[in-house]
Amino acid sequence: MPEKMVICVFSGTYDRLVGMSVLVSGAVALDMEVEIYLMLWGSYAFRKDNIGKDTEISEHFDLKDRLFEGMKKAGLKPWYELLKELKQMGNVKIYACGAAAKTWDAEQKDLEFVDGLCGASEMVTALSEAKIALFI
Repeated sequence: MPEKMVICVFSGTYDRLVGMSVLVSGAVALDMEVEIYLMLWGSYAFRKDNIGKDTEISEHFDLKDRLFEGMKKAGLKPWYELLKELKQMGNVKIYACGAAAKTWDAEQKDLEFVDGLCGASEMVTALSEAKIALFI
């Protein structure tokens, strides 16, 4: 059985979602199973009507333009494009907290790439059983 990495995504800022996608790419390259659990702002970032539109960053706000220019120059794809490819390449599953989805008046069909809704106990169980457990 392959090792598993579980990421709990609370933040929805662009820079942190880039970091998440890069970590997922590393896990996929190592043939790991990946489960991503979306909490409050993470669920909001995955709304179909929002994905890719929100370009807020978590710090160094004065460097935001430089960040995006640097990513473009480096040939880095937006986090959501990379994640879409990774889901096709590897064993990557994404679940949204049901309460978080309700907070944003969303159902599973309203969330991009999401394989299902879950509760807090499912997230905690997955995190406790993973070889690598991260909170972003």
